[in-house]
Amino acid sequence: MRAGALTLAVLAFSVWCGGPLPAADFDKEFLRKPWGAGLAEFPEHVHVGGSGKIAYYMNPKQAYTIFDAQVSNLVYGFFDEKFFAVFADLEAIDTYSAIKHRIQQRLGIPKISMETRGALTTHSWMVGDTRIKMKYSDATGAMKLSFYYMPLASRANAEMQRELDAEPPEPLFPLSAIRQKEAVELLDLFSY
Repeated sequence: MRAGALTLAVLAFSVWCGGPLPAADFDKEFLRKPWGAGLAEFPEHVHVGGSGKIAYYMNPKQAYTIFDAQVSNLVYGFFDEKFFAVFADLEAIDTYSAIKHRIQQRLGIPKISMETRGALTTHSWMVGDTRIKMKYSDATGAMKLSFYYMPLASRANAEMQRELDAEPPEPLFPLSAIRQKEAVELLDLFSY
């Protein structure tokens, strides 16, 4: 009798806290497209960028609903012509907040990291092999939602690193805009 009451209490609490987990199994797919699916399974998408084995595609004629919020553009990432990531720039803070709230209801408290450069805050959740990230920059107001299928994303990151390592190093002088800004910040920090 006591076990039945406990089960009933857990069910009632889960419904009260936001209901069941999302129908989509982000560990295996994104919007009914399986992770690792070949590029041929996305005939309606057009190429929008990339280099080497990494390419990005989108379908500009389709609007999407993710976690009960409307998202106008999704960019699909492919590594070696296999689906591994999805990116969405969010234009309204209300949309960002609604999606973050829904994810937290369904997946729990995120891992939070902060970077001083760009005043970037990242909220991150893992669902099996899929990482979901929400980023917000206080400096620019930019907001982004990303999904990464980690078995392929790790390989894509390694490929990007190889490409960076193959590039010649940036010359020390004249200073690039980024290095010049960093030098000025250091001078300001150490000036008395």
